[in-house]
Amino acid sequence: MFVVSLIMGICMGAVYDVLRSIRKTFNHGDMLVGLEDIVYWLFFTWLFIENIFKYNDGSFRIYIFIVAITGILIYKNTISSGIFNLLNYILCFVKKCVEKPKKLLKNGEKWYKMKVSIFRHLKNDEKEKDVYQSSGRGKDEQKERKKKVNKKTV
Repeated sequence: MFVVSLIMGICMGAVYDVLRSIRKTFNHGDMLVGLEDIVYWLFFTWLFIENIFKYNDGSFRIYIFIVAITGILIYKNTISSGIFNLLNYILCFVKKCVEKPKKLLKNGEKWYKMKVSIFRHLKNDEKEKDVYQSSGRGKDEQKERKKKVNKKTV
């Protein structure tokens, strides 16, 4: 039980570093941070209880928790900063890889909307020309009509 508690303490520290690095890389609201913490503590509480019943016949002893805290401290004071920095580097790389195609798609969408808008405008101008030419109206009437249309669209 001693070794299991020590390993679980180290795992608790490592998993919390993963959560910290995710929070640093991706913006979180307070509600999501709270939910992550609740899930974290519920998971490790369940894991502790399971291991206490499995390895210690369900007997709760204070040394189990002291050893787990010692495992957290050992992890925190030895490899925590290296693991945290490595996770930050990896997650920032992943974030950039995800944002680049997202940005390209967004720019493509803007380009498409602009082209469609121009096409619609040209198409409407051609329809108006056809209407004026077929009705036999003069150029002055066409200009007046365009002014009215432009005022409506603005």
